[in-house]
Parts: sequence; C-alpha cells; structure tokens
Amino acid sequence: MNMKYAALVAAGVVIYMTMRPNRNVRNNNPLNIRHNDGNKWQGAAGDDGAFVVFETPEYGFRAAMKLVKTYRDKYGLYSVADIITRWAPESDNNHTQAYIDYVADKLDKFTFTPVFESEFPALLYYMAEFEGAKGAFTMEQAAQGVAMA
Repeated sequence: MNMKYAALVAAGVVIYMTMRPNRNVRNNNPLNIRHNDGNKWQGAAGDDGAFVVFETPEYGFRAAMKLVKTYRDKYGLYSVADIITRWAPESDNNHTQAYIDYVADKLDKFTFTPVFESEFPALLYYMAEFEGAKGAFTMEQAAQGVAMA
C-alpha cells in the first residue's frame, strides 16, 4: 500500500470515528445500561456485546427509570450523589464526582438533596447527556420513558 493511500484511509477512519454517534445514541440506550442475560427489558432489541440495544430511546429511558426506582425503593438512594455513585462507581473507571457535579448543577440542586419524582425526566436526561448523548435525545423522550416505567 502506498503512503498516499494509507494517509487517505487513516483520514477516513478519523472522520468516521469523530462523526459516528456515541454508543448510547447508536443503541437507543441513553444511560448505557449493560447487557445482563437475567434482565428482560421491555423494548430490548438485543445487545452490542456489552450494552443493551433498545428499539427506541423511550424504552432506554424506561429501563433507566426502573433501575433508579430500584435504587430508591430497595437501597434507599434518593440524592443525585447516591444515585450516580451506584450508577457509575469509580471502581468502574468512571469520573463519578464530575458526573455528580454536572447533574446536580443542571438540576440546580445540592448533590445531597433528594431527587423528587417530578425531577426524574430531567435527572435521566442530564445523565444521558453526561454519558455522551450530546443533544441526541430530548427531554420529551426522557419524560415518555419515565411515564412508561
């Protein structure tokens, strides 16, 4: 392969990788829920080898809401910090504190104050944004997913 051709291929790969939607967008999985054979999510269309692929973003938001409700009801996790610390623990190489600070700032809340039911669509929307959605989803999609949960 000549050098000019190799350079064109490399440039094409770089362009493709920078223009390709993030994984959560490609998978209609706004909060990057990992695939687990034990979970039979409504609206799941398979997986990509690691993460669930949903039919629509609304089903992805619905699944995320189901998990957040479990965090609240089973584990007593109510605050932005509690929810995100469990959702994206540092032990999984996440930037947990930055994630908490981002979402709390977007919700205009202290990190330790409870998230109310009325705030769940915004919570999930901003979590999706931090997960890499970058405007690909809407608050309306988040609200529809929460309503389906």
